[in-house]
Amino acid sequence: MRLLVVLVAPVVVAACSGSGGGFGDRANSVCAAANEQVAALGREPRILTADQADWLEQLTRIDRAALEELRGLEPPEDERADVAAMNASFGRGLGRADEIARASRAGDFATFRSEVDAALVDLRRGQALARKHGLDDCARLGRLDRGQGTT
Repeated sequence: MRLLVVLVAPVVVAACSGSGGGFGDRANSVCAAANEQVAALGREPRILTADQADWLEQLTRIDRAALEELRGLEPPEDERADVAAMNASFGRGLGRADEIARASRAGDFATFRSEVDAALVDLRRGQALARKHGLDDCARLGRLDRGQGTT
């Protein structure tokens, strides 16, 4: 059975899409670029393999770079609390990536499943905040299928 390892995700952003374009547009641009890079990695390899661990490490590098870029954006004052909450959620989810890759490489299903489940809790919180603010590209961060128009 294939596990949907929703790693990463670094997403952060908030700002309503109606906040004058600035922050929301820049955030979505960062997220869209990360989504394209992850899509270029191809399909997730079979779980609990070295190939999957390598793939997860590449995905994590992309997401961590995007998260750092998003953290550098200045959200509108009334959006800062949500941006901070998204940053924290995505940061916690992404923080589990190294352990997930290690467990995959070692074939340790119990640790792998536990870490994936914990990461998903945080990533889904960040994704929900992004959706709440109309940041469609950022709401796809942390998902494996990051193609346009996917759910």
